[in-house]
Amino acid sequence: MTAELVLPRESHVFQTLHQAVLERRCVFFAGLPGVGKSLMIQQAALIAHEAGRAVHLLQWDVARGAFETPGILGRYPEVDGVTHAAIRKAVGLWAREAVRRWDQAHPEDRHLLIGETPLIGNRLIELAQRRDDGVEPLLAGRQTLFLIPAPSREVRQAIEAARAREMADPRHDRERANAPPTLVRAHFKEINQVAGLLGLPASRSGGDYDPDVYVGVYRRLLRFRHATVLPLTSVLPVRVSPYDLDEVASELLPTRNDVDRLMAWVDGRSQAELQREVDDWYRL
Repeated sequence: MTAELVLPRESHVFQTLHQAVLERRCVFFAGLPGVGKSLMIQQAALIAHEAGRAVHLLQWDVARGAFETPGILGRYPEVDGVTHAAIRKAVGLWAREAVRRWDQAHPEDRHLLIGETPLIGNRLIELAQRRDDGVEPLLAGRQTLFLIPAPSREVRQAIEAARAREMADPRHDRERANAPPTLVRAHFKEINQVAGLLGLPASRSGGDYDPDVYVGVYRRLLRFRHATVLPLTSVLPVRVSPYDLDEVASELLPTRNDVDRLMAWVDGRSQAELQREVDDWYRL
C-alpha cells in the first residue's frame, strides 16, 4: 500500500504545509517523539511532490544509524533505549555539515529539504544553534522554516496508541527505531524540567504531556530560527506507515569518512566535558 494524502485540503494543517513547501528551501519538523512528526513529514513530502518539487530528507533516526556500528557502540553503548551522548553530539555536528553540502549540491529552486529535528537531549539541536559557519545564513534565514507539531491531548493519546500498535506489529522497518513508551514519558518529564530551568510555565503533572509547556519550550529553543506552531486537533485516517514514501530524490546520510572523522573528534574530547555540554543542550 502506497502513501496517500490524508490531510483535508481545506484544513489549516494542509494550508500551512502547502505554503511552507512552496515558499521555503528547508522545512524542519521539530518536536518530541510521539507528536506526529513522521506523519507530517510524509504529508509535506506528498504535497511537495504534487507541487513539482524534488524532496530530500534528513531524519535523526536514520542518520544516527550510520554511527551505531559495533565498534562505536562498544565504546559508547545505548542504555535503556537512549543513544549515548557522544553519538548524539557527532550526529548533530554532521547534520550542519550535511545541510551545507546539500545546499551547495542542489542550488536549483525545485529542490526542497524536509527534516526531522527532535532537539531534546541534543538530538540535532545544532541546527537550532547560532554558529559562525557557512550554513548559518540558510538556517537562520527565511528560506528555512521550523514547524512544531503540537497535538491536542486527545490527538496525542491517539498517536500513543498507534505507536504501541506499530511497535507490536511494525508495518515498516523504521518503526522499529521509534522511541519506546518509557523514553517518550521520560522526554515529557525532561521538557517539563527544562521549562522550569528556562523560567517558563511548567506543568504540575510533571511527566504528562502538556501542549502549552511543550510548545513554550520549543518556541524558546527555536528563537534564533523562523518557527511556526502546527496545531494538530484531529485524528487522521492513517492507513499506511508514516515512513512509507516513494517519491524522494535523496536522503542525507553520513559517509564512512564522516563517521570516522567526527568520532575521532569525539574520542579526543574529555568525556566529562562532552557529557556536560550535551546535558546542557537547551542552553543555546
